[in-house]
Amino acid sequence: MKYVFIFLFLYNTFTFSQNLNLYFTLIQKGRYEEVRENLAELISRYPNNPGVYYLQALVNKDGESSLSQYEVLIKNYPDSEYAALSSMKIGEYLFARGLYSQASIQLKRSILNYRKSDNHQRALDLMVNSYIATGEEDSVQVSLSLISKLYPSLDFKKHGFSKKEATDRDPRLVKVNRETITERIKTVKAKRTKSKTKRSVKKPWVIQVGAFGNYNNANSLKNQLQNGGYPTEVHRINSNGKRLHAVRIVRFKSRNEAEKIGRSLKSKFGLDFRVINSPK
Repeated sequence: MKYVFIFLFLYNTFTFSQNLNLYFTLIQKGRYEEVRENLAELISRYPNNPGVYYLQALVNKDGESSLSQYEVLIKNYPDSEYAALSSMKIGEYLFARGLYSQASIQLKRSILNYRKSDNHQRALDLMVNSYIATGEEDSVQVSLSLISKLYPSLDFKKHGFSKKEATDRDPRLVKVNRETITERIKTVKAKRTKSKTKRSVKKPWVIQVGAFGNYNNANSLKNQLQNGGYPTEVHRINSNGKRLHAVRIVRFKSRNEAEKIGRSLKSKFGLDFRVINSPK
């Protein structure tokens, strides 16, 4: 009887893992509604499984609500693999919203607190860019020195940081190459300049990822998306009598092409999006 119970437990666990992977695949394909339709049943059947709550946060349409759900998951299931994933999602969300001071703290926490995570490199890259955005270059140096000792296999060279120098010198004196860190910004600008010469193809579709009353907030999000390789613009719009600054990624030949990029943004940064037909 004991062995039958163990077998059933393992079988149910395996079956649930398969189902969960199916839902993650649906999310990657942008089929969020299909996942939302099954959430209530999943929570009812697996009320103590952190994977279900992580799934719930992923498909939540409200970014702030998703943030709260990630935080609750981390609190209730601190040793779960989904705690590490949730911590990373919080960092990505803060970074995407231009809250760089909070993002750098959260991303560093994701690296140091979750030793088995698969997202250390991405967390490191976003952490460095967050520090640079707030002018905290000393913090970059100290943090990279510490992290390089814990995770020597990560790529630190892209940030102009030498692990050998860090062992020989005070980490506060290690020079971080700002030009290396901002090289992607130059590349993006070059691509945008080049693209301006190709106006013959009609690309009426744009992706709107936010609308802000404060221009600085919109501009911060625009800059971060540009740094990530997305051609982004800020447009003034009127909504219910209010003037807003819409952040839009431009331009696409088809709605399907735009939606594909939008789903990628949702997956990477947790940004909700709308695809709009907005010909020039």
